[in-house]
Formats: sequence, structure tokens, C-alpha cells
Amino acid sequence: MKNKPAEVVAKEKSPAKAEGRPVFIEHSGKDAIGGMLALKLKENLHQSSLFSIADKGKKSVRIRVVTRSEFSDRPAVGSLYTIIWTFAENDNVLAYYLSDTIGIVDNSSLELEAEKLTAMTDSVVDQYKFLFE
Repeated sequence: MKNKPAEVVAKEKSPAKAEGRPVFIEHSGKDAIGGMLALKLKENLHQSSLFSIADKGKKSVRIRVVTRSEFSDRPAVGSLYTIIWTFAENDNVLAYYLSDTIGIVDNSSLELEAEKLTAMTDSVVDQYKFLFE
């Protein structure tokens, strides 16, 4: 009795992890609390499966974080911030304005503000998702 040769079955390729929408974050400001806000926002976006951190030269939503100390005499009290969302195909073209917001942040509200800005970024990116098609 002959043994049948083993059947060769091609393994299915596992689906590639879907990349999130590309975002690029830049911060300007010399205040510590504003710097921590920008860093926490970047960390939140990096950890989310909805976003990927992009290079400045790539097609992406650009998030400009501008911060200043709320009181120049007491920089550790809090920071004022503005966030401006734009979209650009690359570095050589003019970016399209998408949205903006302003706010105040201090050490006690840092995590909450970063979460709020992450959710707002998701909303802006979802509203303008056709730009990635």
C-alpha cells in the first residue's frame, strides 16, 4: 500500500496591520507645561491605532501646537495653547487649513487636555478623510 504524499497547503498571509491616518506634530513655545502637553498629545496619537506619526515631507494632517506661559512671572502655573490642524500633501505645497482650538492647561489638567485634543484630532481627521483618498 502506497502512502499518499502530504498535501501542501499554502498558508494564508496574515492581513497587514492597517496603518492609521498620518499626522505630523510640531510644537513652538518655551514653556514647560506646553511642552509636556505637546509631548503627551504625540504619545497619545502614537499609541492609538487610528494614527501614525508621519515625517514632515509626507502627506499628513499637520498639528501645530503653540504654547505660552499663562503668567510670565509664574511660568509653572499654567500655559495657554492653540492647536491648528492643517493638511499638506508634502513640504513643498501650501497646507490647507482644517480647524483650530484654544485653551488653558496646567499640571492638574494636562492628561485630560491631551485626551481631549486626541479626540478632537480624530474628529478633524474623520471629517476630512477624503483628503487621503
